Amino acid sequence: MKRFLVLLAATAASCSTPSISVIPYAAMNSLEGSVASFGGGLAEGIDLADIGLDESESVFGGRIDFAGSSSHWSIASSSSSFAGSGPLDGSLEIGGFEFDATVDLDTEMEVGTTSVMWTYDWGLGDTAHFGLGLGITSLDLAMVVTGSVETFPGSGVFTTETGSMDETLPIPMIGVRLGGDLGPVRLEASYGFLDVSTDDAEVSVTDFDVYVGLDILGDFGSLIIGYREFAFDAEFEDSSDSANLDLTLGGPYAGIRIGF
Repeated sequence: MKRFLVLLAATAASCSTPSISVIPYAAMNSLEGSVASFGGGLAEGIDLADIGLDESESVFGGRIDFAGSSSHWSIASSSSSFAGSGPLDGSLEIGGFEFDATVDLDTEMEVGTTSVMWTYDWGLGDTAHFGLGLGITSLDLAMVVTGSVETFPGSGVFTTETGSMDETLPIPMIGVRLGGDLGPVRLEASYGFLDVSTDDAEVSVTDFDVYVGLDILGDFGSLIIGYREFAFDAEFEDSSDSANLDLTLGGPYAGIRIGF
């Protein structure tokens, strides 16, 4: 904690001309990928499109930037909810219930990301910058499924049950930033990534955000359009459990930038 406070104080001290910008936006997000796990999750790989989770959803999100002469903090957050139905192409065990293959499921899934990134920026000429730093992204993943399960194995008697999962995963990342101004047009792009492989686990994560803005009130107001994509691919295995998640959440967005 003391080290974090020292880092925050040092970065704040480096901001000789600090500025703050707030970006509320509306996005059209889509979800792609598959989920598979054993010992308390999906028994076989389940394509999200097969259970009806392939529609785009309109959501609201936001971003806040605090920038100085050489230090830049940014916080971005959004959450998307998806719902659909469809037959399983494999068995599913979730929340203590096992749903057999070919069973029609009603599925609700919510995926949210909150990212914090700090970079040390170097100037590129008079109006551009390049930065390197660190970040952390919190992935919130919730899933609720409703379908028929056999009361007792071999009984032929089925009841309707609901199973659920709810996980929050903090993910540290390396951050890269690039941006600049050309007259009334501004560009800002950031990229966070993590790629780790061990004997028991493999994790690959990317968080990409880019927007172009047109200043209509100088530094105080801009119209922006952008694109953000978060991709999470993780696989682990131990003596009692294993899992494989391959999720991509993202889409275009539009909003306004308010500068202070």
